[in-house]
Amino acid sequence: MERDTVTIGYDPEATSSDRLGEVIRSLGYGVEEVPVIDLPRQEVTAHAAPLPDDAPPRFATAFRSAREARRPILIDFWAEWCAPCIQLKKETLADPRVVKALEGVEVIFVDLDEDPGLAEAYGVTSVPDVFLVDGSGRVTDRLRSFEGPEEFLARIQRWLGGSAALGITTSAPSEEVVRDMGLVQNVRVLGRVIDSLEPEGAAASAGIEVGDVLLRLDDNDLYSADDIADFLAVSKPGQSIRVSHTRQGDASPRESSIVLGSGPSATPPGGLEWQFAGLGQLPSALEQARAEKKKVMVGLSGAET
Repeated sequence: MERDTVTIGYDPEATSSDRLGEVIRSLGYGVEEVPVIDLPRQEVTAHAAPLPDDAPPRFATAFRSAREARRPILIDFWAEWCAPCIQLKKETLADPRVVKALEGVEVIFVDLDEDPGLAEAYGVTSVPDVFLVDGSGRVTDRLRSFEGPEEFLARIQRWLGGSAALGITTSAPSEEVVRDMGLVQNVRVLGRVIDSLEPEGAAASAGIEVGDVLLRLDDNDLYSADDIADFLAVSKPGQSIRVSHTRQGDASPRESSIVLGSGPSATPPGGLEWQFAGLGQLPSALEQARAEKKKVMVGLSGAET
C-alpha cells in the first residue's frame, strides 16, 4: 500500500519546524524534513526564456531545436523529494488528455538538484515550477504548485489557444506587378503582395520578403485576404505548411516551408466555426466526412467558382 504524502509549508516567524513536527507526530503521522534550496531570486520577464551559456547540453539542445522550429516549450523544474512534483508528473502530465494537448510541444524536465544553475537563471526558488514558453520564446504562463489534469488542461488550452499566424500584411497586386510578374488573372488576380513582415514572425523566419507575392498556402490558391484568413482559421500554431510565392526579378514560383506562428484568437463572423477552407482542403473534408458518416456542406464563392 502506498503512503499518503502531504507537503506542508509554514511561516518560520510564527512557529518552528520542531514544534510543527511535534504536532504532526501527536496525530500519529511520521515527519520527514526535506531540504529547501535557497536560490537567489531572479525574475524572468514575460518576453524572454533564458538559455544560459552554461546550460546542460540536453537542455540546450532541446531548447534550441524547439526555438528553431518555433515550437512551444514546457519547462518543468522538479525534484525527487518533492511530493507535488511527483504528483504533477504521475497524475497530470501523464493524463491522456494532457499528453494529447501537448503534442507538438517540447517538454523539458529539469532536476533542481542536478541543475541548480539553470534553476537560478530562471529564478526558481521552490518546486514544482513550470514555465510555458510560446513559439517566439516568451514566457507567457507559470505554474508553481500542483494542478490537477482538468485545471492544467484548461491552462494548456489557453496557452496554445491563439490562432495560427503568418506575421504578414498583404494587399492586391497592382496592374504593374501583375504585368511584370505574369500573375494569373481570372475574375480576380491570383496572388497577394506582402506589404509588411512581423520581425521573427513565421513568414520572415522562412525567408519570405516584403514585395514577394504569395500564390498558395498548401494547395489553396490566394485571391484575397479572406482566403488567407480562412486558411489560418482552420490551421494551428506550430503546423508546417507549404507556401508558393514569387519574387520581383524572378517570376518563377518558389516553394518554401513555413511553421505557423501564433496570434490572438480569432472569432469567425457570426460565431460560425469551420474545419476546412479552400478547394485545396476539400479532399480532406470529404475523407473525414466519409469516415464519420457525415454530410458535407460546401460554400462556393470567389474567383475559383
